[in-house]
Amino acid sequence: MTTDITFNENWERRWHPLLREWVILAATTSERPWSGETISSGPEENPVFDPDCYLCPGVTRASGKKNPEYQKPFAFTNDFASFSLEAPDVHRHEPFEIVEPAHGICRVICFTPRHNITLAEMSREELLDVVNIWKKEFDELGRNPAVKNVLIFENKGKVIGVSNPHPHGQIYATGYVPKVVQRELDSFIEHKVSHGKGLLEELVEHELKKGTRIICRNEHFVAFIPFFARFVYETYIVPRRHIAQITDLTEEETQAYAEIHHQMIVRFDNLYNMSFPNITMLHNAPTSGEEKNRIFHFHTEFYPPMRSPDKLKYLAGFESGGGNIINPVKPEEAADRLRQASTIHYKYR
Repeated sequence: MTTDITFNENWERRWHPLLREWVILAATTSERPWSGETISSGPEENPVFDPDCYLCPGVTRASGKKNPEYQKPFAFTNDFASFSLEAPDVHRHEPFEIVEPAHGICRVICFTPRHNITLAEMSREELLDVVNIWKKEFDELGRNPAVKNVLIFENKGKVIGVSNPHPHGQIYATGYVPKVVQRELDSFIEHKVSHGKGLLEELVEHELKKGTRIICRNEHFVAFIPFFARFVYETYIVPRRHIAQITDLTEEETQAYAEIHHQMIVRFDNLYNMSFPNITMLHNAPTSGEEKNRIFHFHTEFYPPMRSPDKLKYLAGFESGGGNIINPVKPEEAADRLRQASTIHYKYR
């Protein structure tokens, strides 16, 4: 028999239905004495234009290609890509040495020509331009028969490993389906077969009924920290209507998505009055054309590494070696903090 979780419980395992693995909730660990590394949230002063930045308008990149004098989001193929359609077509299946080609296309999306701004500091109209280029790129890359999956993402902040502060994101269009996307697709299919409804559709209904983990919502989308969050401020944006890919969004839904996406990243910044480090992932159905892919439910996942204003969440011994992530803050508490964060950017308050 299952019972509702109370706020007094500090240790428990929560089941992650999308990844089909356990997440450990250990709220007492957030109170541990800390003498390790801390980070500074001081503002960075960058120029509007940096002639040494290979993402700024008009700059010649290391490849010798020159960026146009773009005024809106600009996309180009990564000069130093992790995947390539020209990768060797090698297939080797030997004991302990199985090799397949790393075919794919890596694209870079410059969100704005301004070097000294972040996506959260841009207007909602400017973010809508970014969402529209995401849709355009997804559509074009997904039509390539060599591409099986298109993963759109943004890495933000030095602590994430970002070497260039110019506001940008990336797209990896690969010749295979990445493990997390495949695991989610399998979970969606299994849930549909066993329950007759979509997994995320039922999850959204559940979260709306509970209410304690909802951060914000509009007519078409709901943003919440899931019950099984692995990271303190891990947040999902899920469309209320079942759609498989970002290109399925209507014009009205696209505007609603840009609105709630912008509201979330502004809340992140306002939480600690800092440019909030973050990994943003747009999870879409694979593009291989199989009918089962349509069961996938498009959604966005945010993985902020912050556990407090000056501390990062590290995956150390047990988590890296054992495979189960430990969340030191209750999702209900984290959601409450984000609900209270302003939707007006802290720099302009």
